[in-house]
Amino acid sequence: MIRIKVVKPGKWIVAAVAIIGVLTLGAGIRSFYRMWPAQEVFSQQDTEITDDGRRLMDSLLKAVLDRAMPAVTAGRQNDGDGSFFKDLFGLVTRLNYKDPKSLIVAQLPIMESYNLPVSSRGSIGGPVRGNPYDPEEDLSDILNQYNPGKIEIDTVFEEEPEEPDRQFGSPAKTSLDMEQPVVLIYHTHTSEAYRPSKAYNYTPTDVDRTIDPRYSVVRVGRELQEILKNRYGIKSVHITTFHDYPEYTPAYSRSLKSARETLAKYPSIKIVVDLHRDAFPMRNRAEEQSARALSTMKVDGKDLARLMLVWGPNAPNSSETRKFAELLKNKINADCPGLCRRVLEKKTGQYNQQLSNYSVLVEVGSNANTMEEALASVPYLAKAISEAIKEIKE
Repeated sequence: MIRIKVVKPGKWIVAAVAIIGVLTLGAGIRSFYRMWPAQEVFSQQDTEITDDGRRLMDSLLKAVLDRAMPAVTAGRQNDGDGSFFKDLFGLVTRLNYKDPKSLIVAQLPIMESYNLPVSSRGSIGGPVRGNPYDPEEDLSDILNQYNPGKIEIDTVFEEEPEEPDRQFGSPAKTSLDMEQPVVLIYHTHTSEAYRPSKAYNYTPTDVDRTIDPRYSVVRVGRELQEILKNRYGIKSVHITTFHDYPEYTPAYSRSLKSARETLAKYPSIKIVVDLHRDAFPMRNRAEEQSARALSTMKVDGKDLARLMLVWGPNAPNSSETRKFAELLKNKINADCPGLCRRVLEKKTGQYNQQLSNYSVLVEVGSNANTMEEALASVPYLAKAISEAIKEIKE
């Protein structure tokens, strides 16, 4: 007699689940190893083809694979200089601990399709994107303008040294038709902005910059134009074109073109003002306080942004523009002693001052000032220009 041993149903279920689990795991491992080299089908070489339809198809296939199988994305992003730990960490978490943008992508996968620029105030290594400084200079140059001594991360600006007594002479006389515009106001770095305040709060386009003219140096230029006209009867032309956006480096060549076109249209213009605001590296609280102390002064209980004139030595008429810069500085300080800092003489550069013997680059405050403080200084600049006009007019 044959006896059949009956196995309880519960044990069959456990055995079946174990077998299915082993098979699934094996299939998963097999699929993974087959999938890993398959990413080469969508390598960069395949996208370097001229057929637009093929490129679009490759992009779509990549997007589908990236969303469906994150391992493909992790493998493709391996840049060859990673480590085992980095690769494993990226495979499991889809994060690159060396790239802060990956934190955003992990939460919002759709952002992987966009270029996410990271702004920075720069470093001792030199300007980077987001750096508000002149592209003709590196950070070391900027710091050395203010005699900070050895450049370190905790650099604090010292007070400007006394300027030696130098005689530059008076600017040459010129004929002025006061019935026509005689002043040109423009902005090479049009997007330069100030510290946000309650009345002038804005969303930065970049570090200390905005393409909203209500909050950039364009607003200061408009104030200057209005005061010249309403208080002194001086007609001017104000160029509000953005010359430093979306590309910053060619700003001077762009503004030169705009200014030349305007001067050709209004030959009566003799005084050319490129209106900026200064920029300080403010990497810590100490530097912020020092920058503000250097670019701000109190007059009758009110904070004003100090002014500074910049002179380039390489213009063919540099000796004449230096005389005009000195004249304007003296006029400002005669009305408000100390409001205008020393004329900053650059080692090289023209700064578009070849446009006229009465060309001047004016820094109204800095990125440590608010718009209110900058606007409070404009009346002194306008008055100095009106006084300078009286002196150079034949």
